[in-house]
Amino acid sequence: MSVTKWIKQEKLRDLSVKELRDRIAELKASMFTSRFQRSSGKLENYRVLRESRRRLAAVMTIMREKEMAKKPSAGEAK
Repeated sequence: MSVTKWIKQEKLRDLSVKELRDRIAELKASMFTSRFQRSSGKLENYRVLRESRRRLAAVMTIMREKEMAKKPSAGEAK
């Protein structure tokens, strides 16, 4: 029932920051819908919540890595 399919991390790393932000928004919307369905008793597969949470964490981690790669570290700025 998940909106997005799982993409391997190698392919996620090839996406731009804007595409990653779009993917994060999509995953958050999917999680919101799933939580709502769970509370109303309509969610058949509870694993969707766990998978979505893990997918979101993977995408956020890769986005953070890209952001940190752009910024110079404090030691290099001197």
